[in-house]
Amino acid sequence: MTEKLVLPGDHLSSAEEAEPGENAYSEKDEVYSAVVGENLSSPGNIMIKTRGRKLKQPAVGDIVYCMVLKVTPNKAIGTCVSADEVEGNGRGVSFDGVLPVTAIKPEYVREVKDEVRIGDILKAKVQKIMKSGVDISIVDHDCGVVCAFCPRCRQKMDLKDKVFICKCGWKDYKKIPLAEGETPPPSRRREYGDREGGYRGSYGGGERRSFGRSPGGFSRRPPMRPRY
Repeated sequence: MTEKLVLPGDHLSSAEEAEPGENAYSEKDEVYSAVVGENLSSPGNIMIKTRGRKLKQPAVGDIVYCMVLKVTPNKAIGTCVSADEVEGNGRGVSFDGVLPVTAIKPEYVREVKDEVRIGDILKAKVQKIMKSGVDISIVDHDCGVVCAFCPRCRQKMDLKDKVFICKCGWKDYKKIPLAEGETPPPSRRREYGDREGGYRGSYGGGERRSFGRSPGGFSRRPPMRPRY
């Protein structure tokens, strides 16, 4: 048995020689330490004992807080920590989380930046855990943006009447978690008039012309050619 202090990411063995056990993981047929602790591995089994309380690993359904570090049209990427650790009820490992554009709200979202920006702090839920990483979601009513910074002057914005407002005058409308005891709004389908000035749907915002009858009684639809 080997007793040695190891750090996260330290190489411990090949996957052929030993299987990853407690606080260890395998990547590309090699075994690494996931935490800071003592290497108590035995032949054929890798085990790392943490000092103090055991660090909680992320699990599907866990509530986490995530700081957004990168935003693309289709996803946001940030560093996540367990809500229990933030609230002082335990310890957990930090990890990178990916927020897909489809996991922001039930309604259509054209681009992630329309709802989430770099620097935002999210209250999210772990949706999937895969070899490639962890997907998170803020679709649930108790999840959303809890802290936002102004994209113009980078000051922290105040939340007033469900709107983030900066001292410089910038306003941002984001999905925020419902307050305790607050009733969720009724779900609605995307329809005409969802956003002022036009239709909000898979075609994005903007005006969309109707082919119904005009106020004068004439149809805007092109005339049909007779068939012979």
